[in-house]
Amino acid sequence: MQKWFALIALVAVLMLVSGCVQETSPEPSSTPVPATTVKQVTTQKTPLPVVTTIPPTPTLTPSTFDVYIYDTGFSPKEITVKVGSQVRWVNVDEGPHRVSFVTGGFSEHLLGPSGSMSQMFIRPGIYDYRCKISPTMQGRVTVLE
Repeated sequence: MQKWFALIALVAVLMLVSGCVQETSPEPSSTPVPATTVKQVTTQKTPLPVVTTIPPTPTLTPSTFDVYIYDTGFSPKEITVKVGSQVRWVNVDEGPHRVSFVTGGFSEHLLGPSGSMSQMFIRPGIYDYRCKISPTMQGRVTVLE
């Protein structure tokens, strides 16, 4: 649509210009034409600063998060929380599991079927944990400020 509009506008301008052209005789004009002075102005181009848009960091608020213990692992296996958050492990398996933090600093908890335990995280860091009864079951809590 824009191409047709541009083409029609170009044809109209050409018709207008061709109707306004007057043939002149090769005789010199008797009226003096004043000389035109052209002043060249140069401007210095200042480069614009590059703007980098940084997406906002998702806001985490201290909350309680649940991690479920199954016979094959933890769900979710990895979790990210804010300082002051509490994580609760809930055993939904038929057998017992013992949650133990690899880095230490927290108590181990033996959880029977339907048992649960909670841990509040007051310092940022990465906290790896596992089940001492089934050592292949591993998880991680990442705590952000």
